[in-house]
Formats: sequence, structure tokens, C-alpha cells
Amino acid sequence: MQTSISSSIGDLVFDQIERLKSAFPDFQEALDTYLQQYGKSKLSLSDPIKLTESIDPVVIIFGRNCAITYSDSIKLLSGSQGRLNIRLNEIYIFGRRQPQDSKLLVWSKDGPMELEEYNSRVDTIPSRVHGVLANLEDGTFYSDLGSSAGTILAGQSRQLGGAFVRIYDPGSRESPTIRSDRIFSSRKSPEVN
Repeated sequence: MQTSISSSIGDLVFDQIERLKSAFPDFQEALDTYLQQYGKSKLSLSDPIKLTESIDPVVIIFGRNCAITYSDSIKLLSGSQGRLNIRLNEIYIFGRRQPQDSKLLVWSKDGPMELEEYNSRVDTIPSRVHGVLANLEDGTFYSDLGSSAGTILAGQSRQLGGAFVRIYDPGSRESPTIRSDRIFSSRKSPEVN
């Protein structure tokens, strides 16, 4: 779904990707090998989710077992390997190096920062170029970049109607790659005889 928000963010994101490619060889290697494997059309901005005024923290899962948190009140990305204060009008790209070293990175104009370690034995690890966090005047947005691994976000926000889970599934509606199972655990009313 392409909206006017995703169109305007998309231009900024793809400009940032070009700048990062020129500035950081590890990003260029990750991007080039990703596009060689999946094709240029794989890199796309999925419907962004607005994280502005969400209740801290929002959990972001890359692939299947690589989780970081985002705290909107203090504009902080956190993982077991590092923390990053995000700045206004900055765009951050998540991914991993090629060859892989089991580290989730976030690239910004200041260079790469390791945020989290992931277990490479899992079937689905973070993609080399995975997602984006854009902190703009209109708010803070996350979007998957058409990753081959998918992203899951969980949190709470009044703007999103309360508790939410957003799944960016690299499969299709007919053949999803991320399976979900909703379990309702509310108490049943006692039967009246």
C-alpha cells in the first residue's frame, strides 16, 4: 500500500541509502550482495507505521530472534550491544554485514553501530538491508524495506488504537512466511443451569 506519507518518506529513505552507499563500504557490500541475490525490485518501502507517542518501549523483531526496543519518549534505540539516541530529521537503516557476523547494525550518517547479536542458527536471520526508522518533523516512522526475513513490531499507542502488533511478512497473503496464532485467554462466564 503506497500512501502519500510513504511516498515522501520513500524519497528521503532512498536518498539516504545512496549517501550511505557512498560513505560506508560495509553498507555498500551489504546492499550490493542483497540486490544481486534478490534483484533491485526487492528493495521497497512497505507501509510505514507511525511510532510517535507510543508507550515505551516498542519491541522490534528482525527475522525470528533478533529483538531491539525503541523508546519514543527519549528517542532511543536499544539492544544488548549498543544504544543510539535518534535525532530529528535523521534516517536510520537496519541490516547486517556481508559476510555475516551475527550482529544487527543500524547505519546513519555517523556510520554503523552494532545494536544486537542474533543467533545465526535460526532459519531466518535479519536481512542485509532490512528496515528503516525515520525521525521526521511529521513523526517517527518504521518500515520494512522489503526484507527477505520480515519484521514484527509490538507495542501500545493511542494513535494506533491501543495495543498493536504489526507484521511485515515477506510472503504473500495466500502463503505467509510468518505464522501467527492468536490465543484468547479470557475467562469464560460460568454456565448457569
